[in-house]
Amino acid sequence: MVVSFNCTQDDEKIQDSSSIYKPSGVISQERAIDLNKAWASKNASLFNKAGESKFESEIQSHWWSLEDLRNYLDYAEHEAELKGYNMTGVRVYLAAYPEKNNQNTLFFAPTGHKAVSQASMLGLFLQPRDEDMPINPLNEGGGGAGGYPD
Repeated sequence: MVVSFNCTQDDEKIQDSSSIYKPSGVISQERAIDLNKAWASKNASLFNKAGESKFESEIQSHWWSLEDLRNYLDYAEHEAELKGYNMTGVRVYLAAYPEKNNQNTLFFAPTGHKAVSQASMLGLFLQPRDEDMPINPLNEGGGGAGGYPD
């Protein structure tokens, strides 16, 4: 499963600010609870096959500080520019640590495309396809055993 985030200025403008936009993918907390419960229900039987307590000890969420996320986005954009890319988003990958008994984890991978010169004819005819860029992903967030709080 791959999750991507993207926000454009066409998204809903926040009423109290002239420069903050609500991304189109924002969901309600109730929807988040339903989605998390559906994930837990779907995967509980798989974890229980590995042992009765496996599901309760499995990491179901990850946390990164706001500072780390902002710093990573700045770092990734800077690296993209140095490598000749335009960063357009971030893809979130589900993953597992093989050295930690396949414990769940997530990582962020910046996405974008090779920068194309303004004078290039290619830019007039083809829209570049966003892909993972050769920039180190962000991992090592804090994990938690519990699901989304009710």
